[in-house]
Amino acid sequence: MLLSVSIKAFGLFLSVNAASSNSPLDLPSQRCLSDPLVANSELACSENISSDGIARLDRKEQMPIASALDLNDDLLEDAVPWSHEPVCTFYIDELESELCVYTAASFDRGRGISIFTTPRIAEEFASLSPFWEVEGLGVNDHTNVWYTDALPGKGIAMLAKRSIKSGELLSAYTPALLVYMDPQLSTLQREKFLKIAVIQLPAATRDSYLSLTKFYNNPMVVMQDVLKSNTFEMEIGGHMHLALIPEPSRMNHDCAPNAQYYLDGATLTHVVHATRDIGPDEEITIAYSDPLTHFELRHRNLEVGYHFSCQCRRCQNHEASDAILTTIKTLTASLEDWTPASAATTEDAERVIQLFREQGLEGFLDDPHGHAAMAYAAVGNAEEATRHAKLAAEILAIKMGPTVPGVADWEDMAAEVKAHWSWGKRKRGFKGTLNKLFG
Repeated sequence: MLLSVSIKAFGLFLSVNAASSNSPLDLPSQRCLSDPLVANSELACSENISSDGIARLDRKEQMPIASALDLNDDLLEDAVPWSHEPVCTFYIDELESELCVYTAASFDRGRGISIFTTPRIAEEFASLSPFWEVEGLGVNDHTNVWYTDALPGKGIAMLAKRSIKSGELLSAYTPALLVYMDPQLSTLQREKFLKIAVIQLPAATRDSYLSLTKFYNNPMVVMQDVLKSNTFEMEIGGHMHLALIPEPSRMNHDCAPNAQYYLDGATLTHVVHATRDIGPDEEITIAYSDPLTHFELRHRNLEVGYHFSCQCRRCQNHEASDAILTTIKTLTASLEDWTPASAATTEDAERVIQLFREQGLEGFLDDPHGHAAMAYAAVGNAEEATRHAKLAAEILAIKMGPTVPGVADWEDMAAEVKAHWSWGKRKRGFKGTLNKLFG
C-alpha cells in the first residue's frame, strides 16, 4: 500500500522552561504516574508495563498476517523491517490507538530511520519497497555540489561548491526521524519517546541529528528542540507527521530562494533542485514560508514558526515587492477569466513571468508558464503555447515531483497543443493586443 505524502516547512512549538544537566541521550529515570514530570502523560506503571512506564510490543503484533499464518520466528525475522522491538505509549482514547517507536537501523544501507507513529501507519510503512531494498535506494549520497559552513547571523549554511545550473539535482535524502503530530502527549512524555527513537538510530545518523541547530538549548527537550528548528511537515497514512532530514536542514530561508524541494512518497525521499543558476560559494536557500504572500504575513509566519526576522532583498524592499505581488494577482485573475468579456492577452502572461523573475521566484513559475501556454493557445500560437507548456511541466516536476498529475497535463498539452481546450478560445486576442499597443 502506498502512503499519500505531502510536504511543507513547519515549526513545532515547545513550552518547557526547566533546565537539566542530563546528556541529550540520557533516558529519563524510571518513573511512574505519580512522578510530577509525567503526571499528565498516558504512561503508568503496572504488571504489564516496564517500570519506566513504557510498553513494548511483541514484533509479531506488527505483522498480523505473518502471525495468522503461524510463521516461525526465523521467517518472521526476515519479514519485519524493524530492528528493535516497538516501544509504545498506553492506549490513547482520542487516537483510538497507541503511539509507538519503530526503528529500521538497516534502512538504505545502514542510514536508518525511526518512526513514532500508530501501529496501523507503521504497518503501511513496513509494506513499502524502500524497507526491502537490499542494494539501497540510490539516494542518501552526497552530490558533491555543496558544502556547509558558518555564515554570520545565520549559523551553519549550505553553499555551492561550484557553479550549479538551474534544474540541477542538489540533494536527495530520506528522513532520520518521522513523528506523528498529536497534541495529546505532553512535551516531556513526547521527549521520552523521541530519545528512544534517536538512540536507536545508527551512530552517524544519530550524530547528524544532534548536531543540528536548536532554538531553546534546553537539555530536557533536546529532541523536540532539534525538530522545532529543522523539521518539515508531511502527510503520511492520512495524518500529519514531522520529518527530520539532517542534510537539507542546513538550507536557510530566503523569500527569493534559489532551490525548491519536494518529497517522493514512493521512496520517502526529500529531493532538492536548483531553480536558477547558482554561483560558486553562493548560499543555497529554500522558502520556509509561502513567498507568494505579502510581507506582513510572511514575517508573522517566520517569527512565530522559526523565531527570526527575514532580512532578504524582498523583505528589505517590501513595499515595492508587495506592490508587484498585487500586480501579479490582478494580471493572473485576468488570465484566468475565460468569459467572452475577458481582456487577457499574451502580453499579460509574459508580464507575470517577468515579474516572478524580478522577485526571484523562478521555482514557482509553473502556474505563470501554464497561463502563458493557454494564452498563446487561445490565440492560435502553437509554437509559444508548446514552449510554455513544456516549461510549466519542468518547473512543476521540480516543485512538486514528476508524478503529480499536473506534470502529465502540461506534457499532454505540449504534445498536442491544438487538442487542448484553450486552443482558439481567444482568437480575437490578436486584435486585443493591437488595441493595447496602439490604442
